[in-house]
Amino acid sequence: MTIEGGTVTAQLTEDARRTAILDAAAQLIAERGYHSVRISDIAQVVGTSTGAVHYYFPGKSDVLTAALRHAIDNAFDRQSRELKAIDNAHERLLRLIDMQLPRVGPLRDEWSIWLQFWAEATLRPELRPFHNTYYARWHETVVKIVRRGQRQEIFRTDVDPETIAQRLTALTDGTAIQVLTGAPNMTVAAMKEVLVQFVHDELVAPRTW
Repeated sequence: MTIEGGTVTAQLTEDARRTAILDAAAQLIAERGYHSVRISDIAQVVGTSTGAVHYYFPGKSDVLTAALRHAIDNAFDRQSRELKAIDNAHERLLRLIDMQLPRVGPLRDEWSIWLQFWAEATLRPELRPFHNTYYARWHETVVKIVRRGQRQEIFRTDVDPETIAQRLTALTDGTAIQVLTGAPNMTVAAMKEVLVQFVHDELVAPRTW
């Protein structure tokens, strides 16, 4: 193997190790909470030493913050891949809604991480630019789908995509928080019904006045 090839292989190994640490940290954050995760917990899940974790991330805050961003980036990337495969804007928006439902499993874990990112950004101003970037991406995803639907003559053209996105994202967050905190009468099924009805009423159904 050439020196150049060896360097590439080493870099791939470094990247894989760092990713494994971030994956483990994100899962632990989802399960236990941001402030309950210790470096030793992460090392145990990965099967390495605490020193190896510190090699990539100097302190606990560094690895946990990076894990939050890593998990949210992965969620956005997965959503983007799935949505691009759907041409019809109405179907694409309904699929996006379905991917926001906090069902038990990976989606609920992602919501747990997202809520904890909110909490940390509330207390740590340095995280707010990252939070706002993610939120702007989520908002823009909805805006683009609505505009696509208007071009396809599936959605009404007398509505403002920016306003619809603002309302739909707020409604999604609000109902998800209710589901995650066990609010009476707000289940995953009820959340889906609320969001799908919003899309129908605001984008599909003709105005009656």
